[in-house]
Amino acid sequence: MRVWAWLAIGLAVAALAFLVFPMLQIQRDLRLANEQVVQAKARIAELESVVANLRTELDAANRGRTQLQGALEEAKSEIEKRQSEVERLTGELEKAADLPKGTEAPNQEGDSASEPSDAWQPR
Repeated sequence: MRVWAWLAIGLAVAALAFLVFPMLQIQRDLRLANEQVVQAKARIAELESVVANLRTELDAANRGRTQLQGALEEAKSEIEKRQSEVERLTGELEKAADLPKGTEAPNQEGDSASEPSDAWQPR
């Protein structure tokens, strides 16, 4: 019976060795996976920080763009006013140029009373 006991103990040790090696391998893989999870969490936190900074910059850029767009629209409006004033003054200038040579141009707004023209005429 001693042989059978030694044989059973040998089989038990072999089975234990056969099971322990894969368990150690699994434990090592789990440690590596855990380290990768920790590293991934650190990278995620870093990326979240970068995203927050980029959102802040984007908001600032959008505010600046809105201000510039408002200033551009205001400048366009001012240009349109100036263009209409130029067109009006050009029309008045053309009317004044079309007057017959012997007549006087009408007084402009804001001018004082018309001064008498002197009689000197080019020869």
